[in-house]
Amino acid sequence: MTRAPNGKPILNEPDAEGLYTCQYTGLRVSREDAIFLGACTPQVNGTYVCHSTALPAFRKSKRMFDESEANCNTCKHLVRVKHEPRKDGQLQGTCKNNTDLLFHPDDFMGMNCYEQRLEKNT
Repeated sequence: MTRAPNGKPILNEPDAEGLYTCQYTGLRVSREDAIFLGACTPQVNGTYVCHSTALPAFRKSKRMFDESEANCNTCKHLVRVKHEPRKDGQLQGTCKNNTDLLFHPDDFMGMNCYEQRLEKNT
């Protein structure tokens, strides 16, 4: 298995010419001229060989995924509560709509009160 500089497996395959198709822009790029970006979906262990212009498209894709999941972890109403790590991976927080909250950061929640957090560098 081919690995990226960070040691994670590369998720996209090169074509016959040894070029990769960027996951986020569709542009072809050599490994030497590439940047490496992870997947937008949780629990996908790997990275993509991407064109150097892919970062804005990656951020947009991540934002769209978060909105489709409507998970409290990425909602602007969540205030995280410091706690001991839980074996089940649940996190604790408070919300303007729910006083106390237990949630898993990777689960689909479909919360109708969800609002995307403002991003710093978009």
